[in-house]
Amino acid sequence: MTFDNPADQAEHTKRTREAYDQLAAVWSATTDEGPFNGLLERPALRSLVPGSLAGSVVLDAGCGSGAQAQWLLDRGAEVVGIDVSPRMIEEAERVLRRARPVPGRGPGQATAAGAGVAGWHHLLPGAALCRRLERAAAVLRVGAAAGRLGRHLARSPVRAAAAGPARRLFDTELLSEIWHKGGVEVSQQFWRRPLGAVLGAFADAGFAVDRVAEPQPSDEALRLFPDDLTGIVGVPVFIVYRLWLRP
Repeated sequence: MTFDNPADQAEHTKRTREAYDQLAAVWSATTDEGPFNGLLERPALRSLVPGSLAGSVVLDAGCGSGAQAQWLLDRGAEVVGIDVSPRMIEEAERVLRRARPVPGRGPGQATAAGAGVAGWHHLLPGAALCRRLERAAAVLRVGAAAGRLGRHLARSPVRAAAAGPARRLFDTELLSEIWHKGGVEVSQQFWRRPLGAVLGAFADAGFAVDRVAEPQPSDEALRLFPDDLTGIVGVPVFIVYRLWLRP
């Protein structure tokens, strides 16, 4: 698999979609309140969101079964949710009543979205990542021109725990994991990139990094999920960036 070959990207997207389609029915129960997404990544992401989102339109790229969209709605935002998985969109539509999940639409196709929340770790690196960031920037500029918030949050896995601490940290790697959730087993792949490559892609798309969060398990999370989280104390797993569009 080459980094920027369209055929490889299409195959990678297909595999990702199929895996999330299989997980959709159990995602809320196993992941939204689970040790990694629910108690590690999402608290870090939410800590970088402003106190009120009233009057903002938020594009939740990779909305999954809608938990993050619901949290954004509760803070006063209007939310447009997109996801590569049609089954995840169905779950979000079932759970949410005020959100507008939009199947099959990417960040460059949304309209008037002033703030973005996105995960990029399933994208191919290199040109594919840059193109997606440029589309996100274009959406945010439309929102800024309409008087909305010009902010973007991006989350990605460091996944040192999966590959061994300090191992090959300067390589771009396609990592594979077997996920077991609610009796469903899937093979999932995602990209780990060097920090310099990620920051360079942000800069090329017109973003400046405002804040970075590198979550660690809380005492409560360790109490609830000791087997899952004790081994990653002191190990980077996720990194969340708060970005601003440069003038």
